Amino acid sequence: MNVTPAPRLRPQASALRFSLPVLLLLTVLALAGPALPARADSIPTPAALAPKLAAARDAQAMADAFLNIPYVDDATLDEQGRFTLFEHPEAVLPSPGLNCSGFTLSVSRFLLQKNIALAAATTDIGSDSGPGSPSGHDWDFGFDLIRNITRDLPRRAILPGGETPDLDAATGHGLRGFPIADTAAWTRVMARLRPGHVYLASISKPVKTKGYTLLHYHVGLIVPGRDGGFFFYHATPKSGSHRISLSAPGGVKQLQEQFRDKSPNEKRILLIETPLAVK
Repeated sequence: MNVTPAPRLRPQASALRFSLPVLLLLTVLALAGPALPARADSIPTPAALAPKLAAARDAQAMADAFLNIPYVDDATLDEQGRFTLFEHPEAVLPSPGLNCSGFTLSVSRFLLQKNIALAAATTDIGSDSGPGSPSGHDWDFGFDLIRNITRDLPRRAILPGGETPDLDAATGHGLRGFPIADTAAWTRVMARLRPGHVYLASISKPVKTKGYTLLHYHVGLIVPGRDGGFFFYHATPKSGSHRISLSAPGGVKQLQEQFRDKSPNEKRILLIETPLAVK
């Protein structure tokens, strides 16, 4: 979806002492949301998030810095620290906004201290979901995204039975994780989560949309909390970016309620574990 930045008020020239070229430069910088380097890897940080990220001393605080950002369709942060769109990376949004993919990618950059470029994050692994794909264009976008984010890092799938599938060779049809509604599976999976690691999630479901049979349509991430628990972070149209404490009583049920099935066990969640680069 193409999101056009809202027009800004033009400042009165008589009230300013800047030349016209300087005013134009200041306007461009304001629209871009000035980016500041973050930590040793100099991951560009939007000015709107800089204070919280600068004060963050652990993974939970870093992820929390991205909470309460409005949901904007197709919106993400690019590797230059600008709020933009996946489909139109030349666009610059006038204010912060992220969709689920943009949120997951943006938080992951800081948790993994890896400035992942948009082109690398959206690579079509296996060349099986481009225009004209028999399964539909971008049908496995979320599945590819979480594999692209964890590429070249130690990683493994977390499954209730302890299986360790080859993440490079897997396909979005064959590897979908476990049913979100399966509380027993969640109990086994939660026992396998480890401090010092982040868990990238892709949620998929069968669909009857013309040209599609399956969509990996939503992504998020599970981050360890400083109290030893685990939080599920994601962005949704109704709530923007938010988190759910999976370790709290009723936490898993709350997540299940957000992704209720229309038919038994249709929605499944795949988790990929990789080590955090921060505490």
